[in-house]
Amino acid sequence: MKKPIIALIVAFLAAGLSLGSFLVIRNNKNKEKEQEKKELADNVLFSFDPDSPDRITFTSGDQSYTAEKNGDEWKLDTDEFSLDQVYYQLICTYTSNLTAETNFGEITEDKLRMYGINEADKLEITEPKGTHTIYVGNESPTGEYVYVTVDGKNKIYAIDSTKGSVLRTDRLLMKNKDLIPYKLENISEFTTYRDGKVLCDLTCDTGSGTWSLPREYSSLTLDPTRVTSTLNAAIRLEAEEMLDEKLEDLSKYGFDKPWGEAVIKDVNGNERHILVALPETDDTTYCFVLVDGQQVERYYTADLQFTRSEPYYYIVQEYTVAALRDISGFDLSFNGSDDTCEVDISEKKCSYNGKDINLEAMELYSSFQNLYNSISIVKLAGTDTSSKPELKDPTLSAEFRLNDGGTAKLDFVEESDTRYNVFIDGKYIGAYTDDTAIRGRSSISEFCLKFKKLAGL
Repeated sequence: MKKPIIALIVAFLAAGLSLGSFLVIRNNKNKEKEQEKKELADNVLFSFDPDSPDRITFTSGDQSYTAEKNGDEWKLDTDEFSLDQVYYQLICTYTSNLTAETNFGEITEDKLRMYGINEADKLEITEPKGTHTIYVGNESPTGEYVYVTVDGKNKIYAIDSTKGSVLRTDRLLMKNKDLIPYKLENISEFTTYRDGKVLCDLTCDTGSGTWSLPREYSSLTLDPTRVTSTLNAAIRLEAEEMLDEKLEDLSKYGFDKPWGEAVIKDVNGNERHILVALPETDDTTYCFVLVDGQQVERYYTADLQFTRSEPYYYIVQEYTVAALRDISGFDLSFNGSDDTCEVDISEKKCSYNGKDINLEAMELYSSFQNLYNSISIVKLAGTDTSSKPELKDPTLSAEFRLNDGGTAKLDFVEESDTRYNVFIDGKYIGAYTDDTAIRGRSSISEFCLKFKKLAGL
């Protein structure tokens, strides 16, 4: 009888001991959690609405930069340079819930010196509820953290160095990184240069939004989509890296002999001057850009091709002399042969050198069309308005008789083995074609021979 009672007493005592131990452990864990919570709460450095700041000041030594927000735009109070709007918004977003990774205890003079906070950069972010101030010191030896202190807290904290580094006073981070600071609809002129001379000059009638080349290109048709697509791409460019701020020696990067040069003007008379230089290496993936004679930036070379663009790039590169549906016939003088053609394309009939030809057969019709297109649609190879060639001894002459009673005349005059100046109605149009139009595959020579063979001429 005693044994069960004793066993029961022992069981109760063991249970009591276990319960007591459990209560002690639980109490300790609760204290640990509370301490953890307190430490985590203490590591929360700032908490505010990221859209609320309206003033940001960076200070480092005797340098100070204050920006104020007007509507949606941040603007430097001195107007010394335009600001990177994205950077300033990111500063607000990042600091609005800034939490330290850890802390290193209470502030002492020794710690301030040890962590570089005695000579720290200061960042002040002002919003309606007050100003939040952070002092940014050294980076940790491992590069993992940046040491900081904040007003209102008496500890030294460590924040992530990747993000924390952007809180330092850095003019290049603050600066607007857009290559061209204008909207497309506000650009009034776009000019490229080579060796100090105008290469291409495009101007926009701001009333109609119509782009044009100088008068000497009036015989050619401008392709407005090429102009707008080029400028649209250009105004979206941002620097990959900001380098020297106030360059004095142009030869340092090669700007004394630029690879590309352009000036973009806006409707208010402002202008952006761009010089491009390639690095002195085999790798030209990146290039250097000098903006307005001072700021050096780095871009992808392919994105700066527009600074070398010529008028040829912006014109319609196929010149149509006369559409087949608009003619009643043509005379062709080429390769020592003088041909005459009368045609009624709606009836698919023609007379070529006096021989009547039925164009109903698809192969014959296609061959005739290829011949006609080869002499009526000129594939331009380039422009040259400085040249003043004479209409003398043409390699090819074609005169088209129009249905309305008029005529249109095309002449090719050889300038060199690979260049033929184009004349329309006896006037040089400021452009040329190349030898692929004259000979070889898909040339006038080939299509003329094929048609004559099929037609039995």
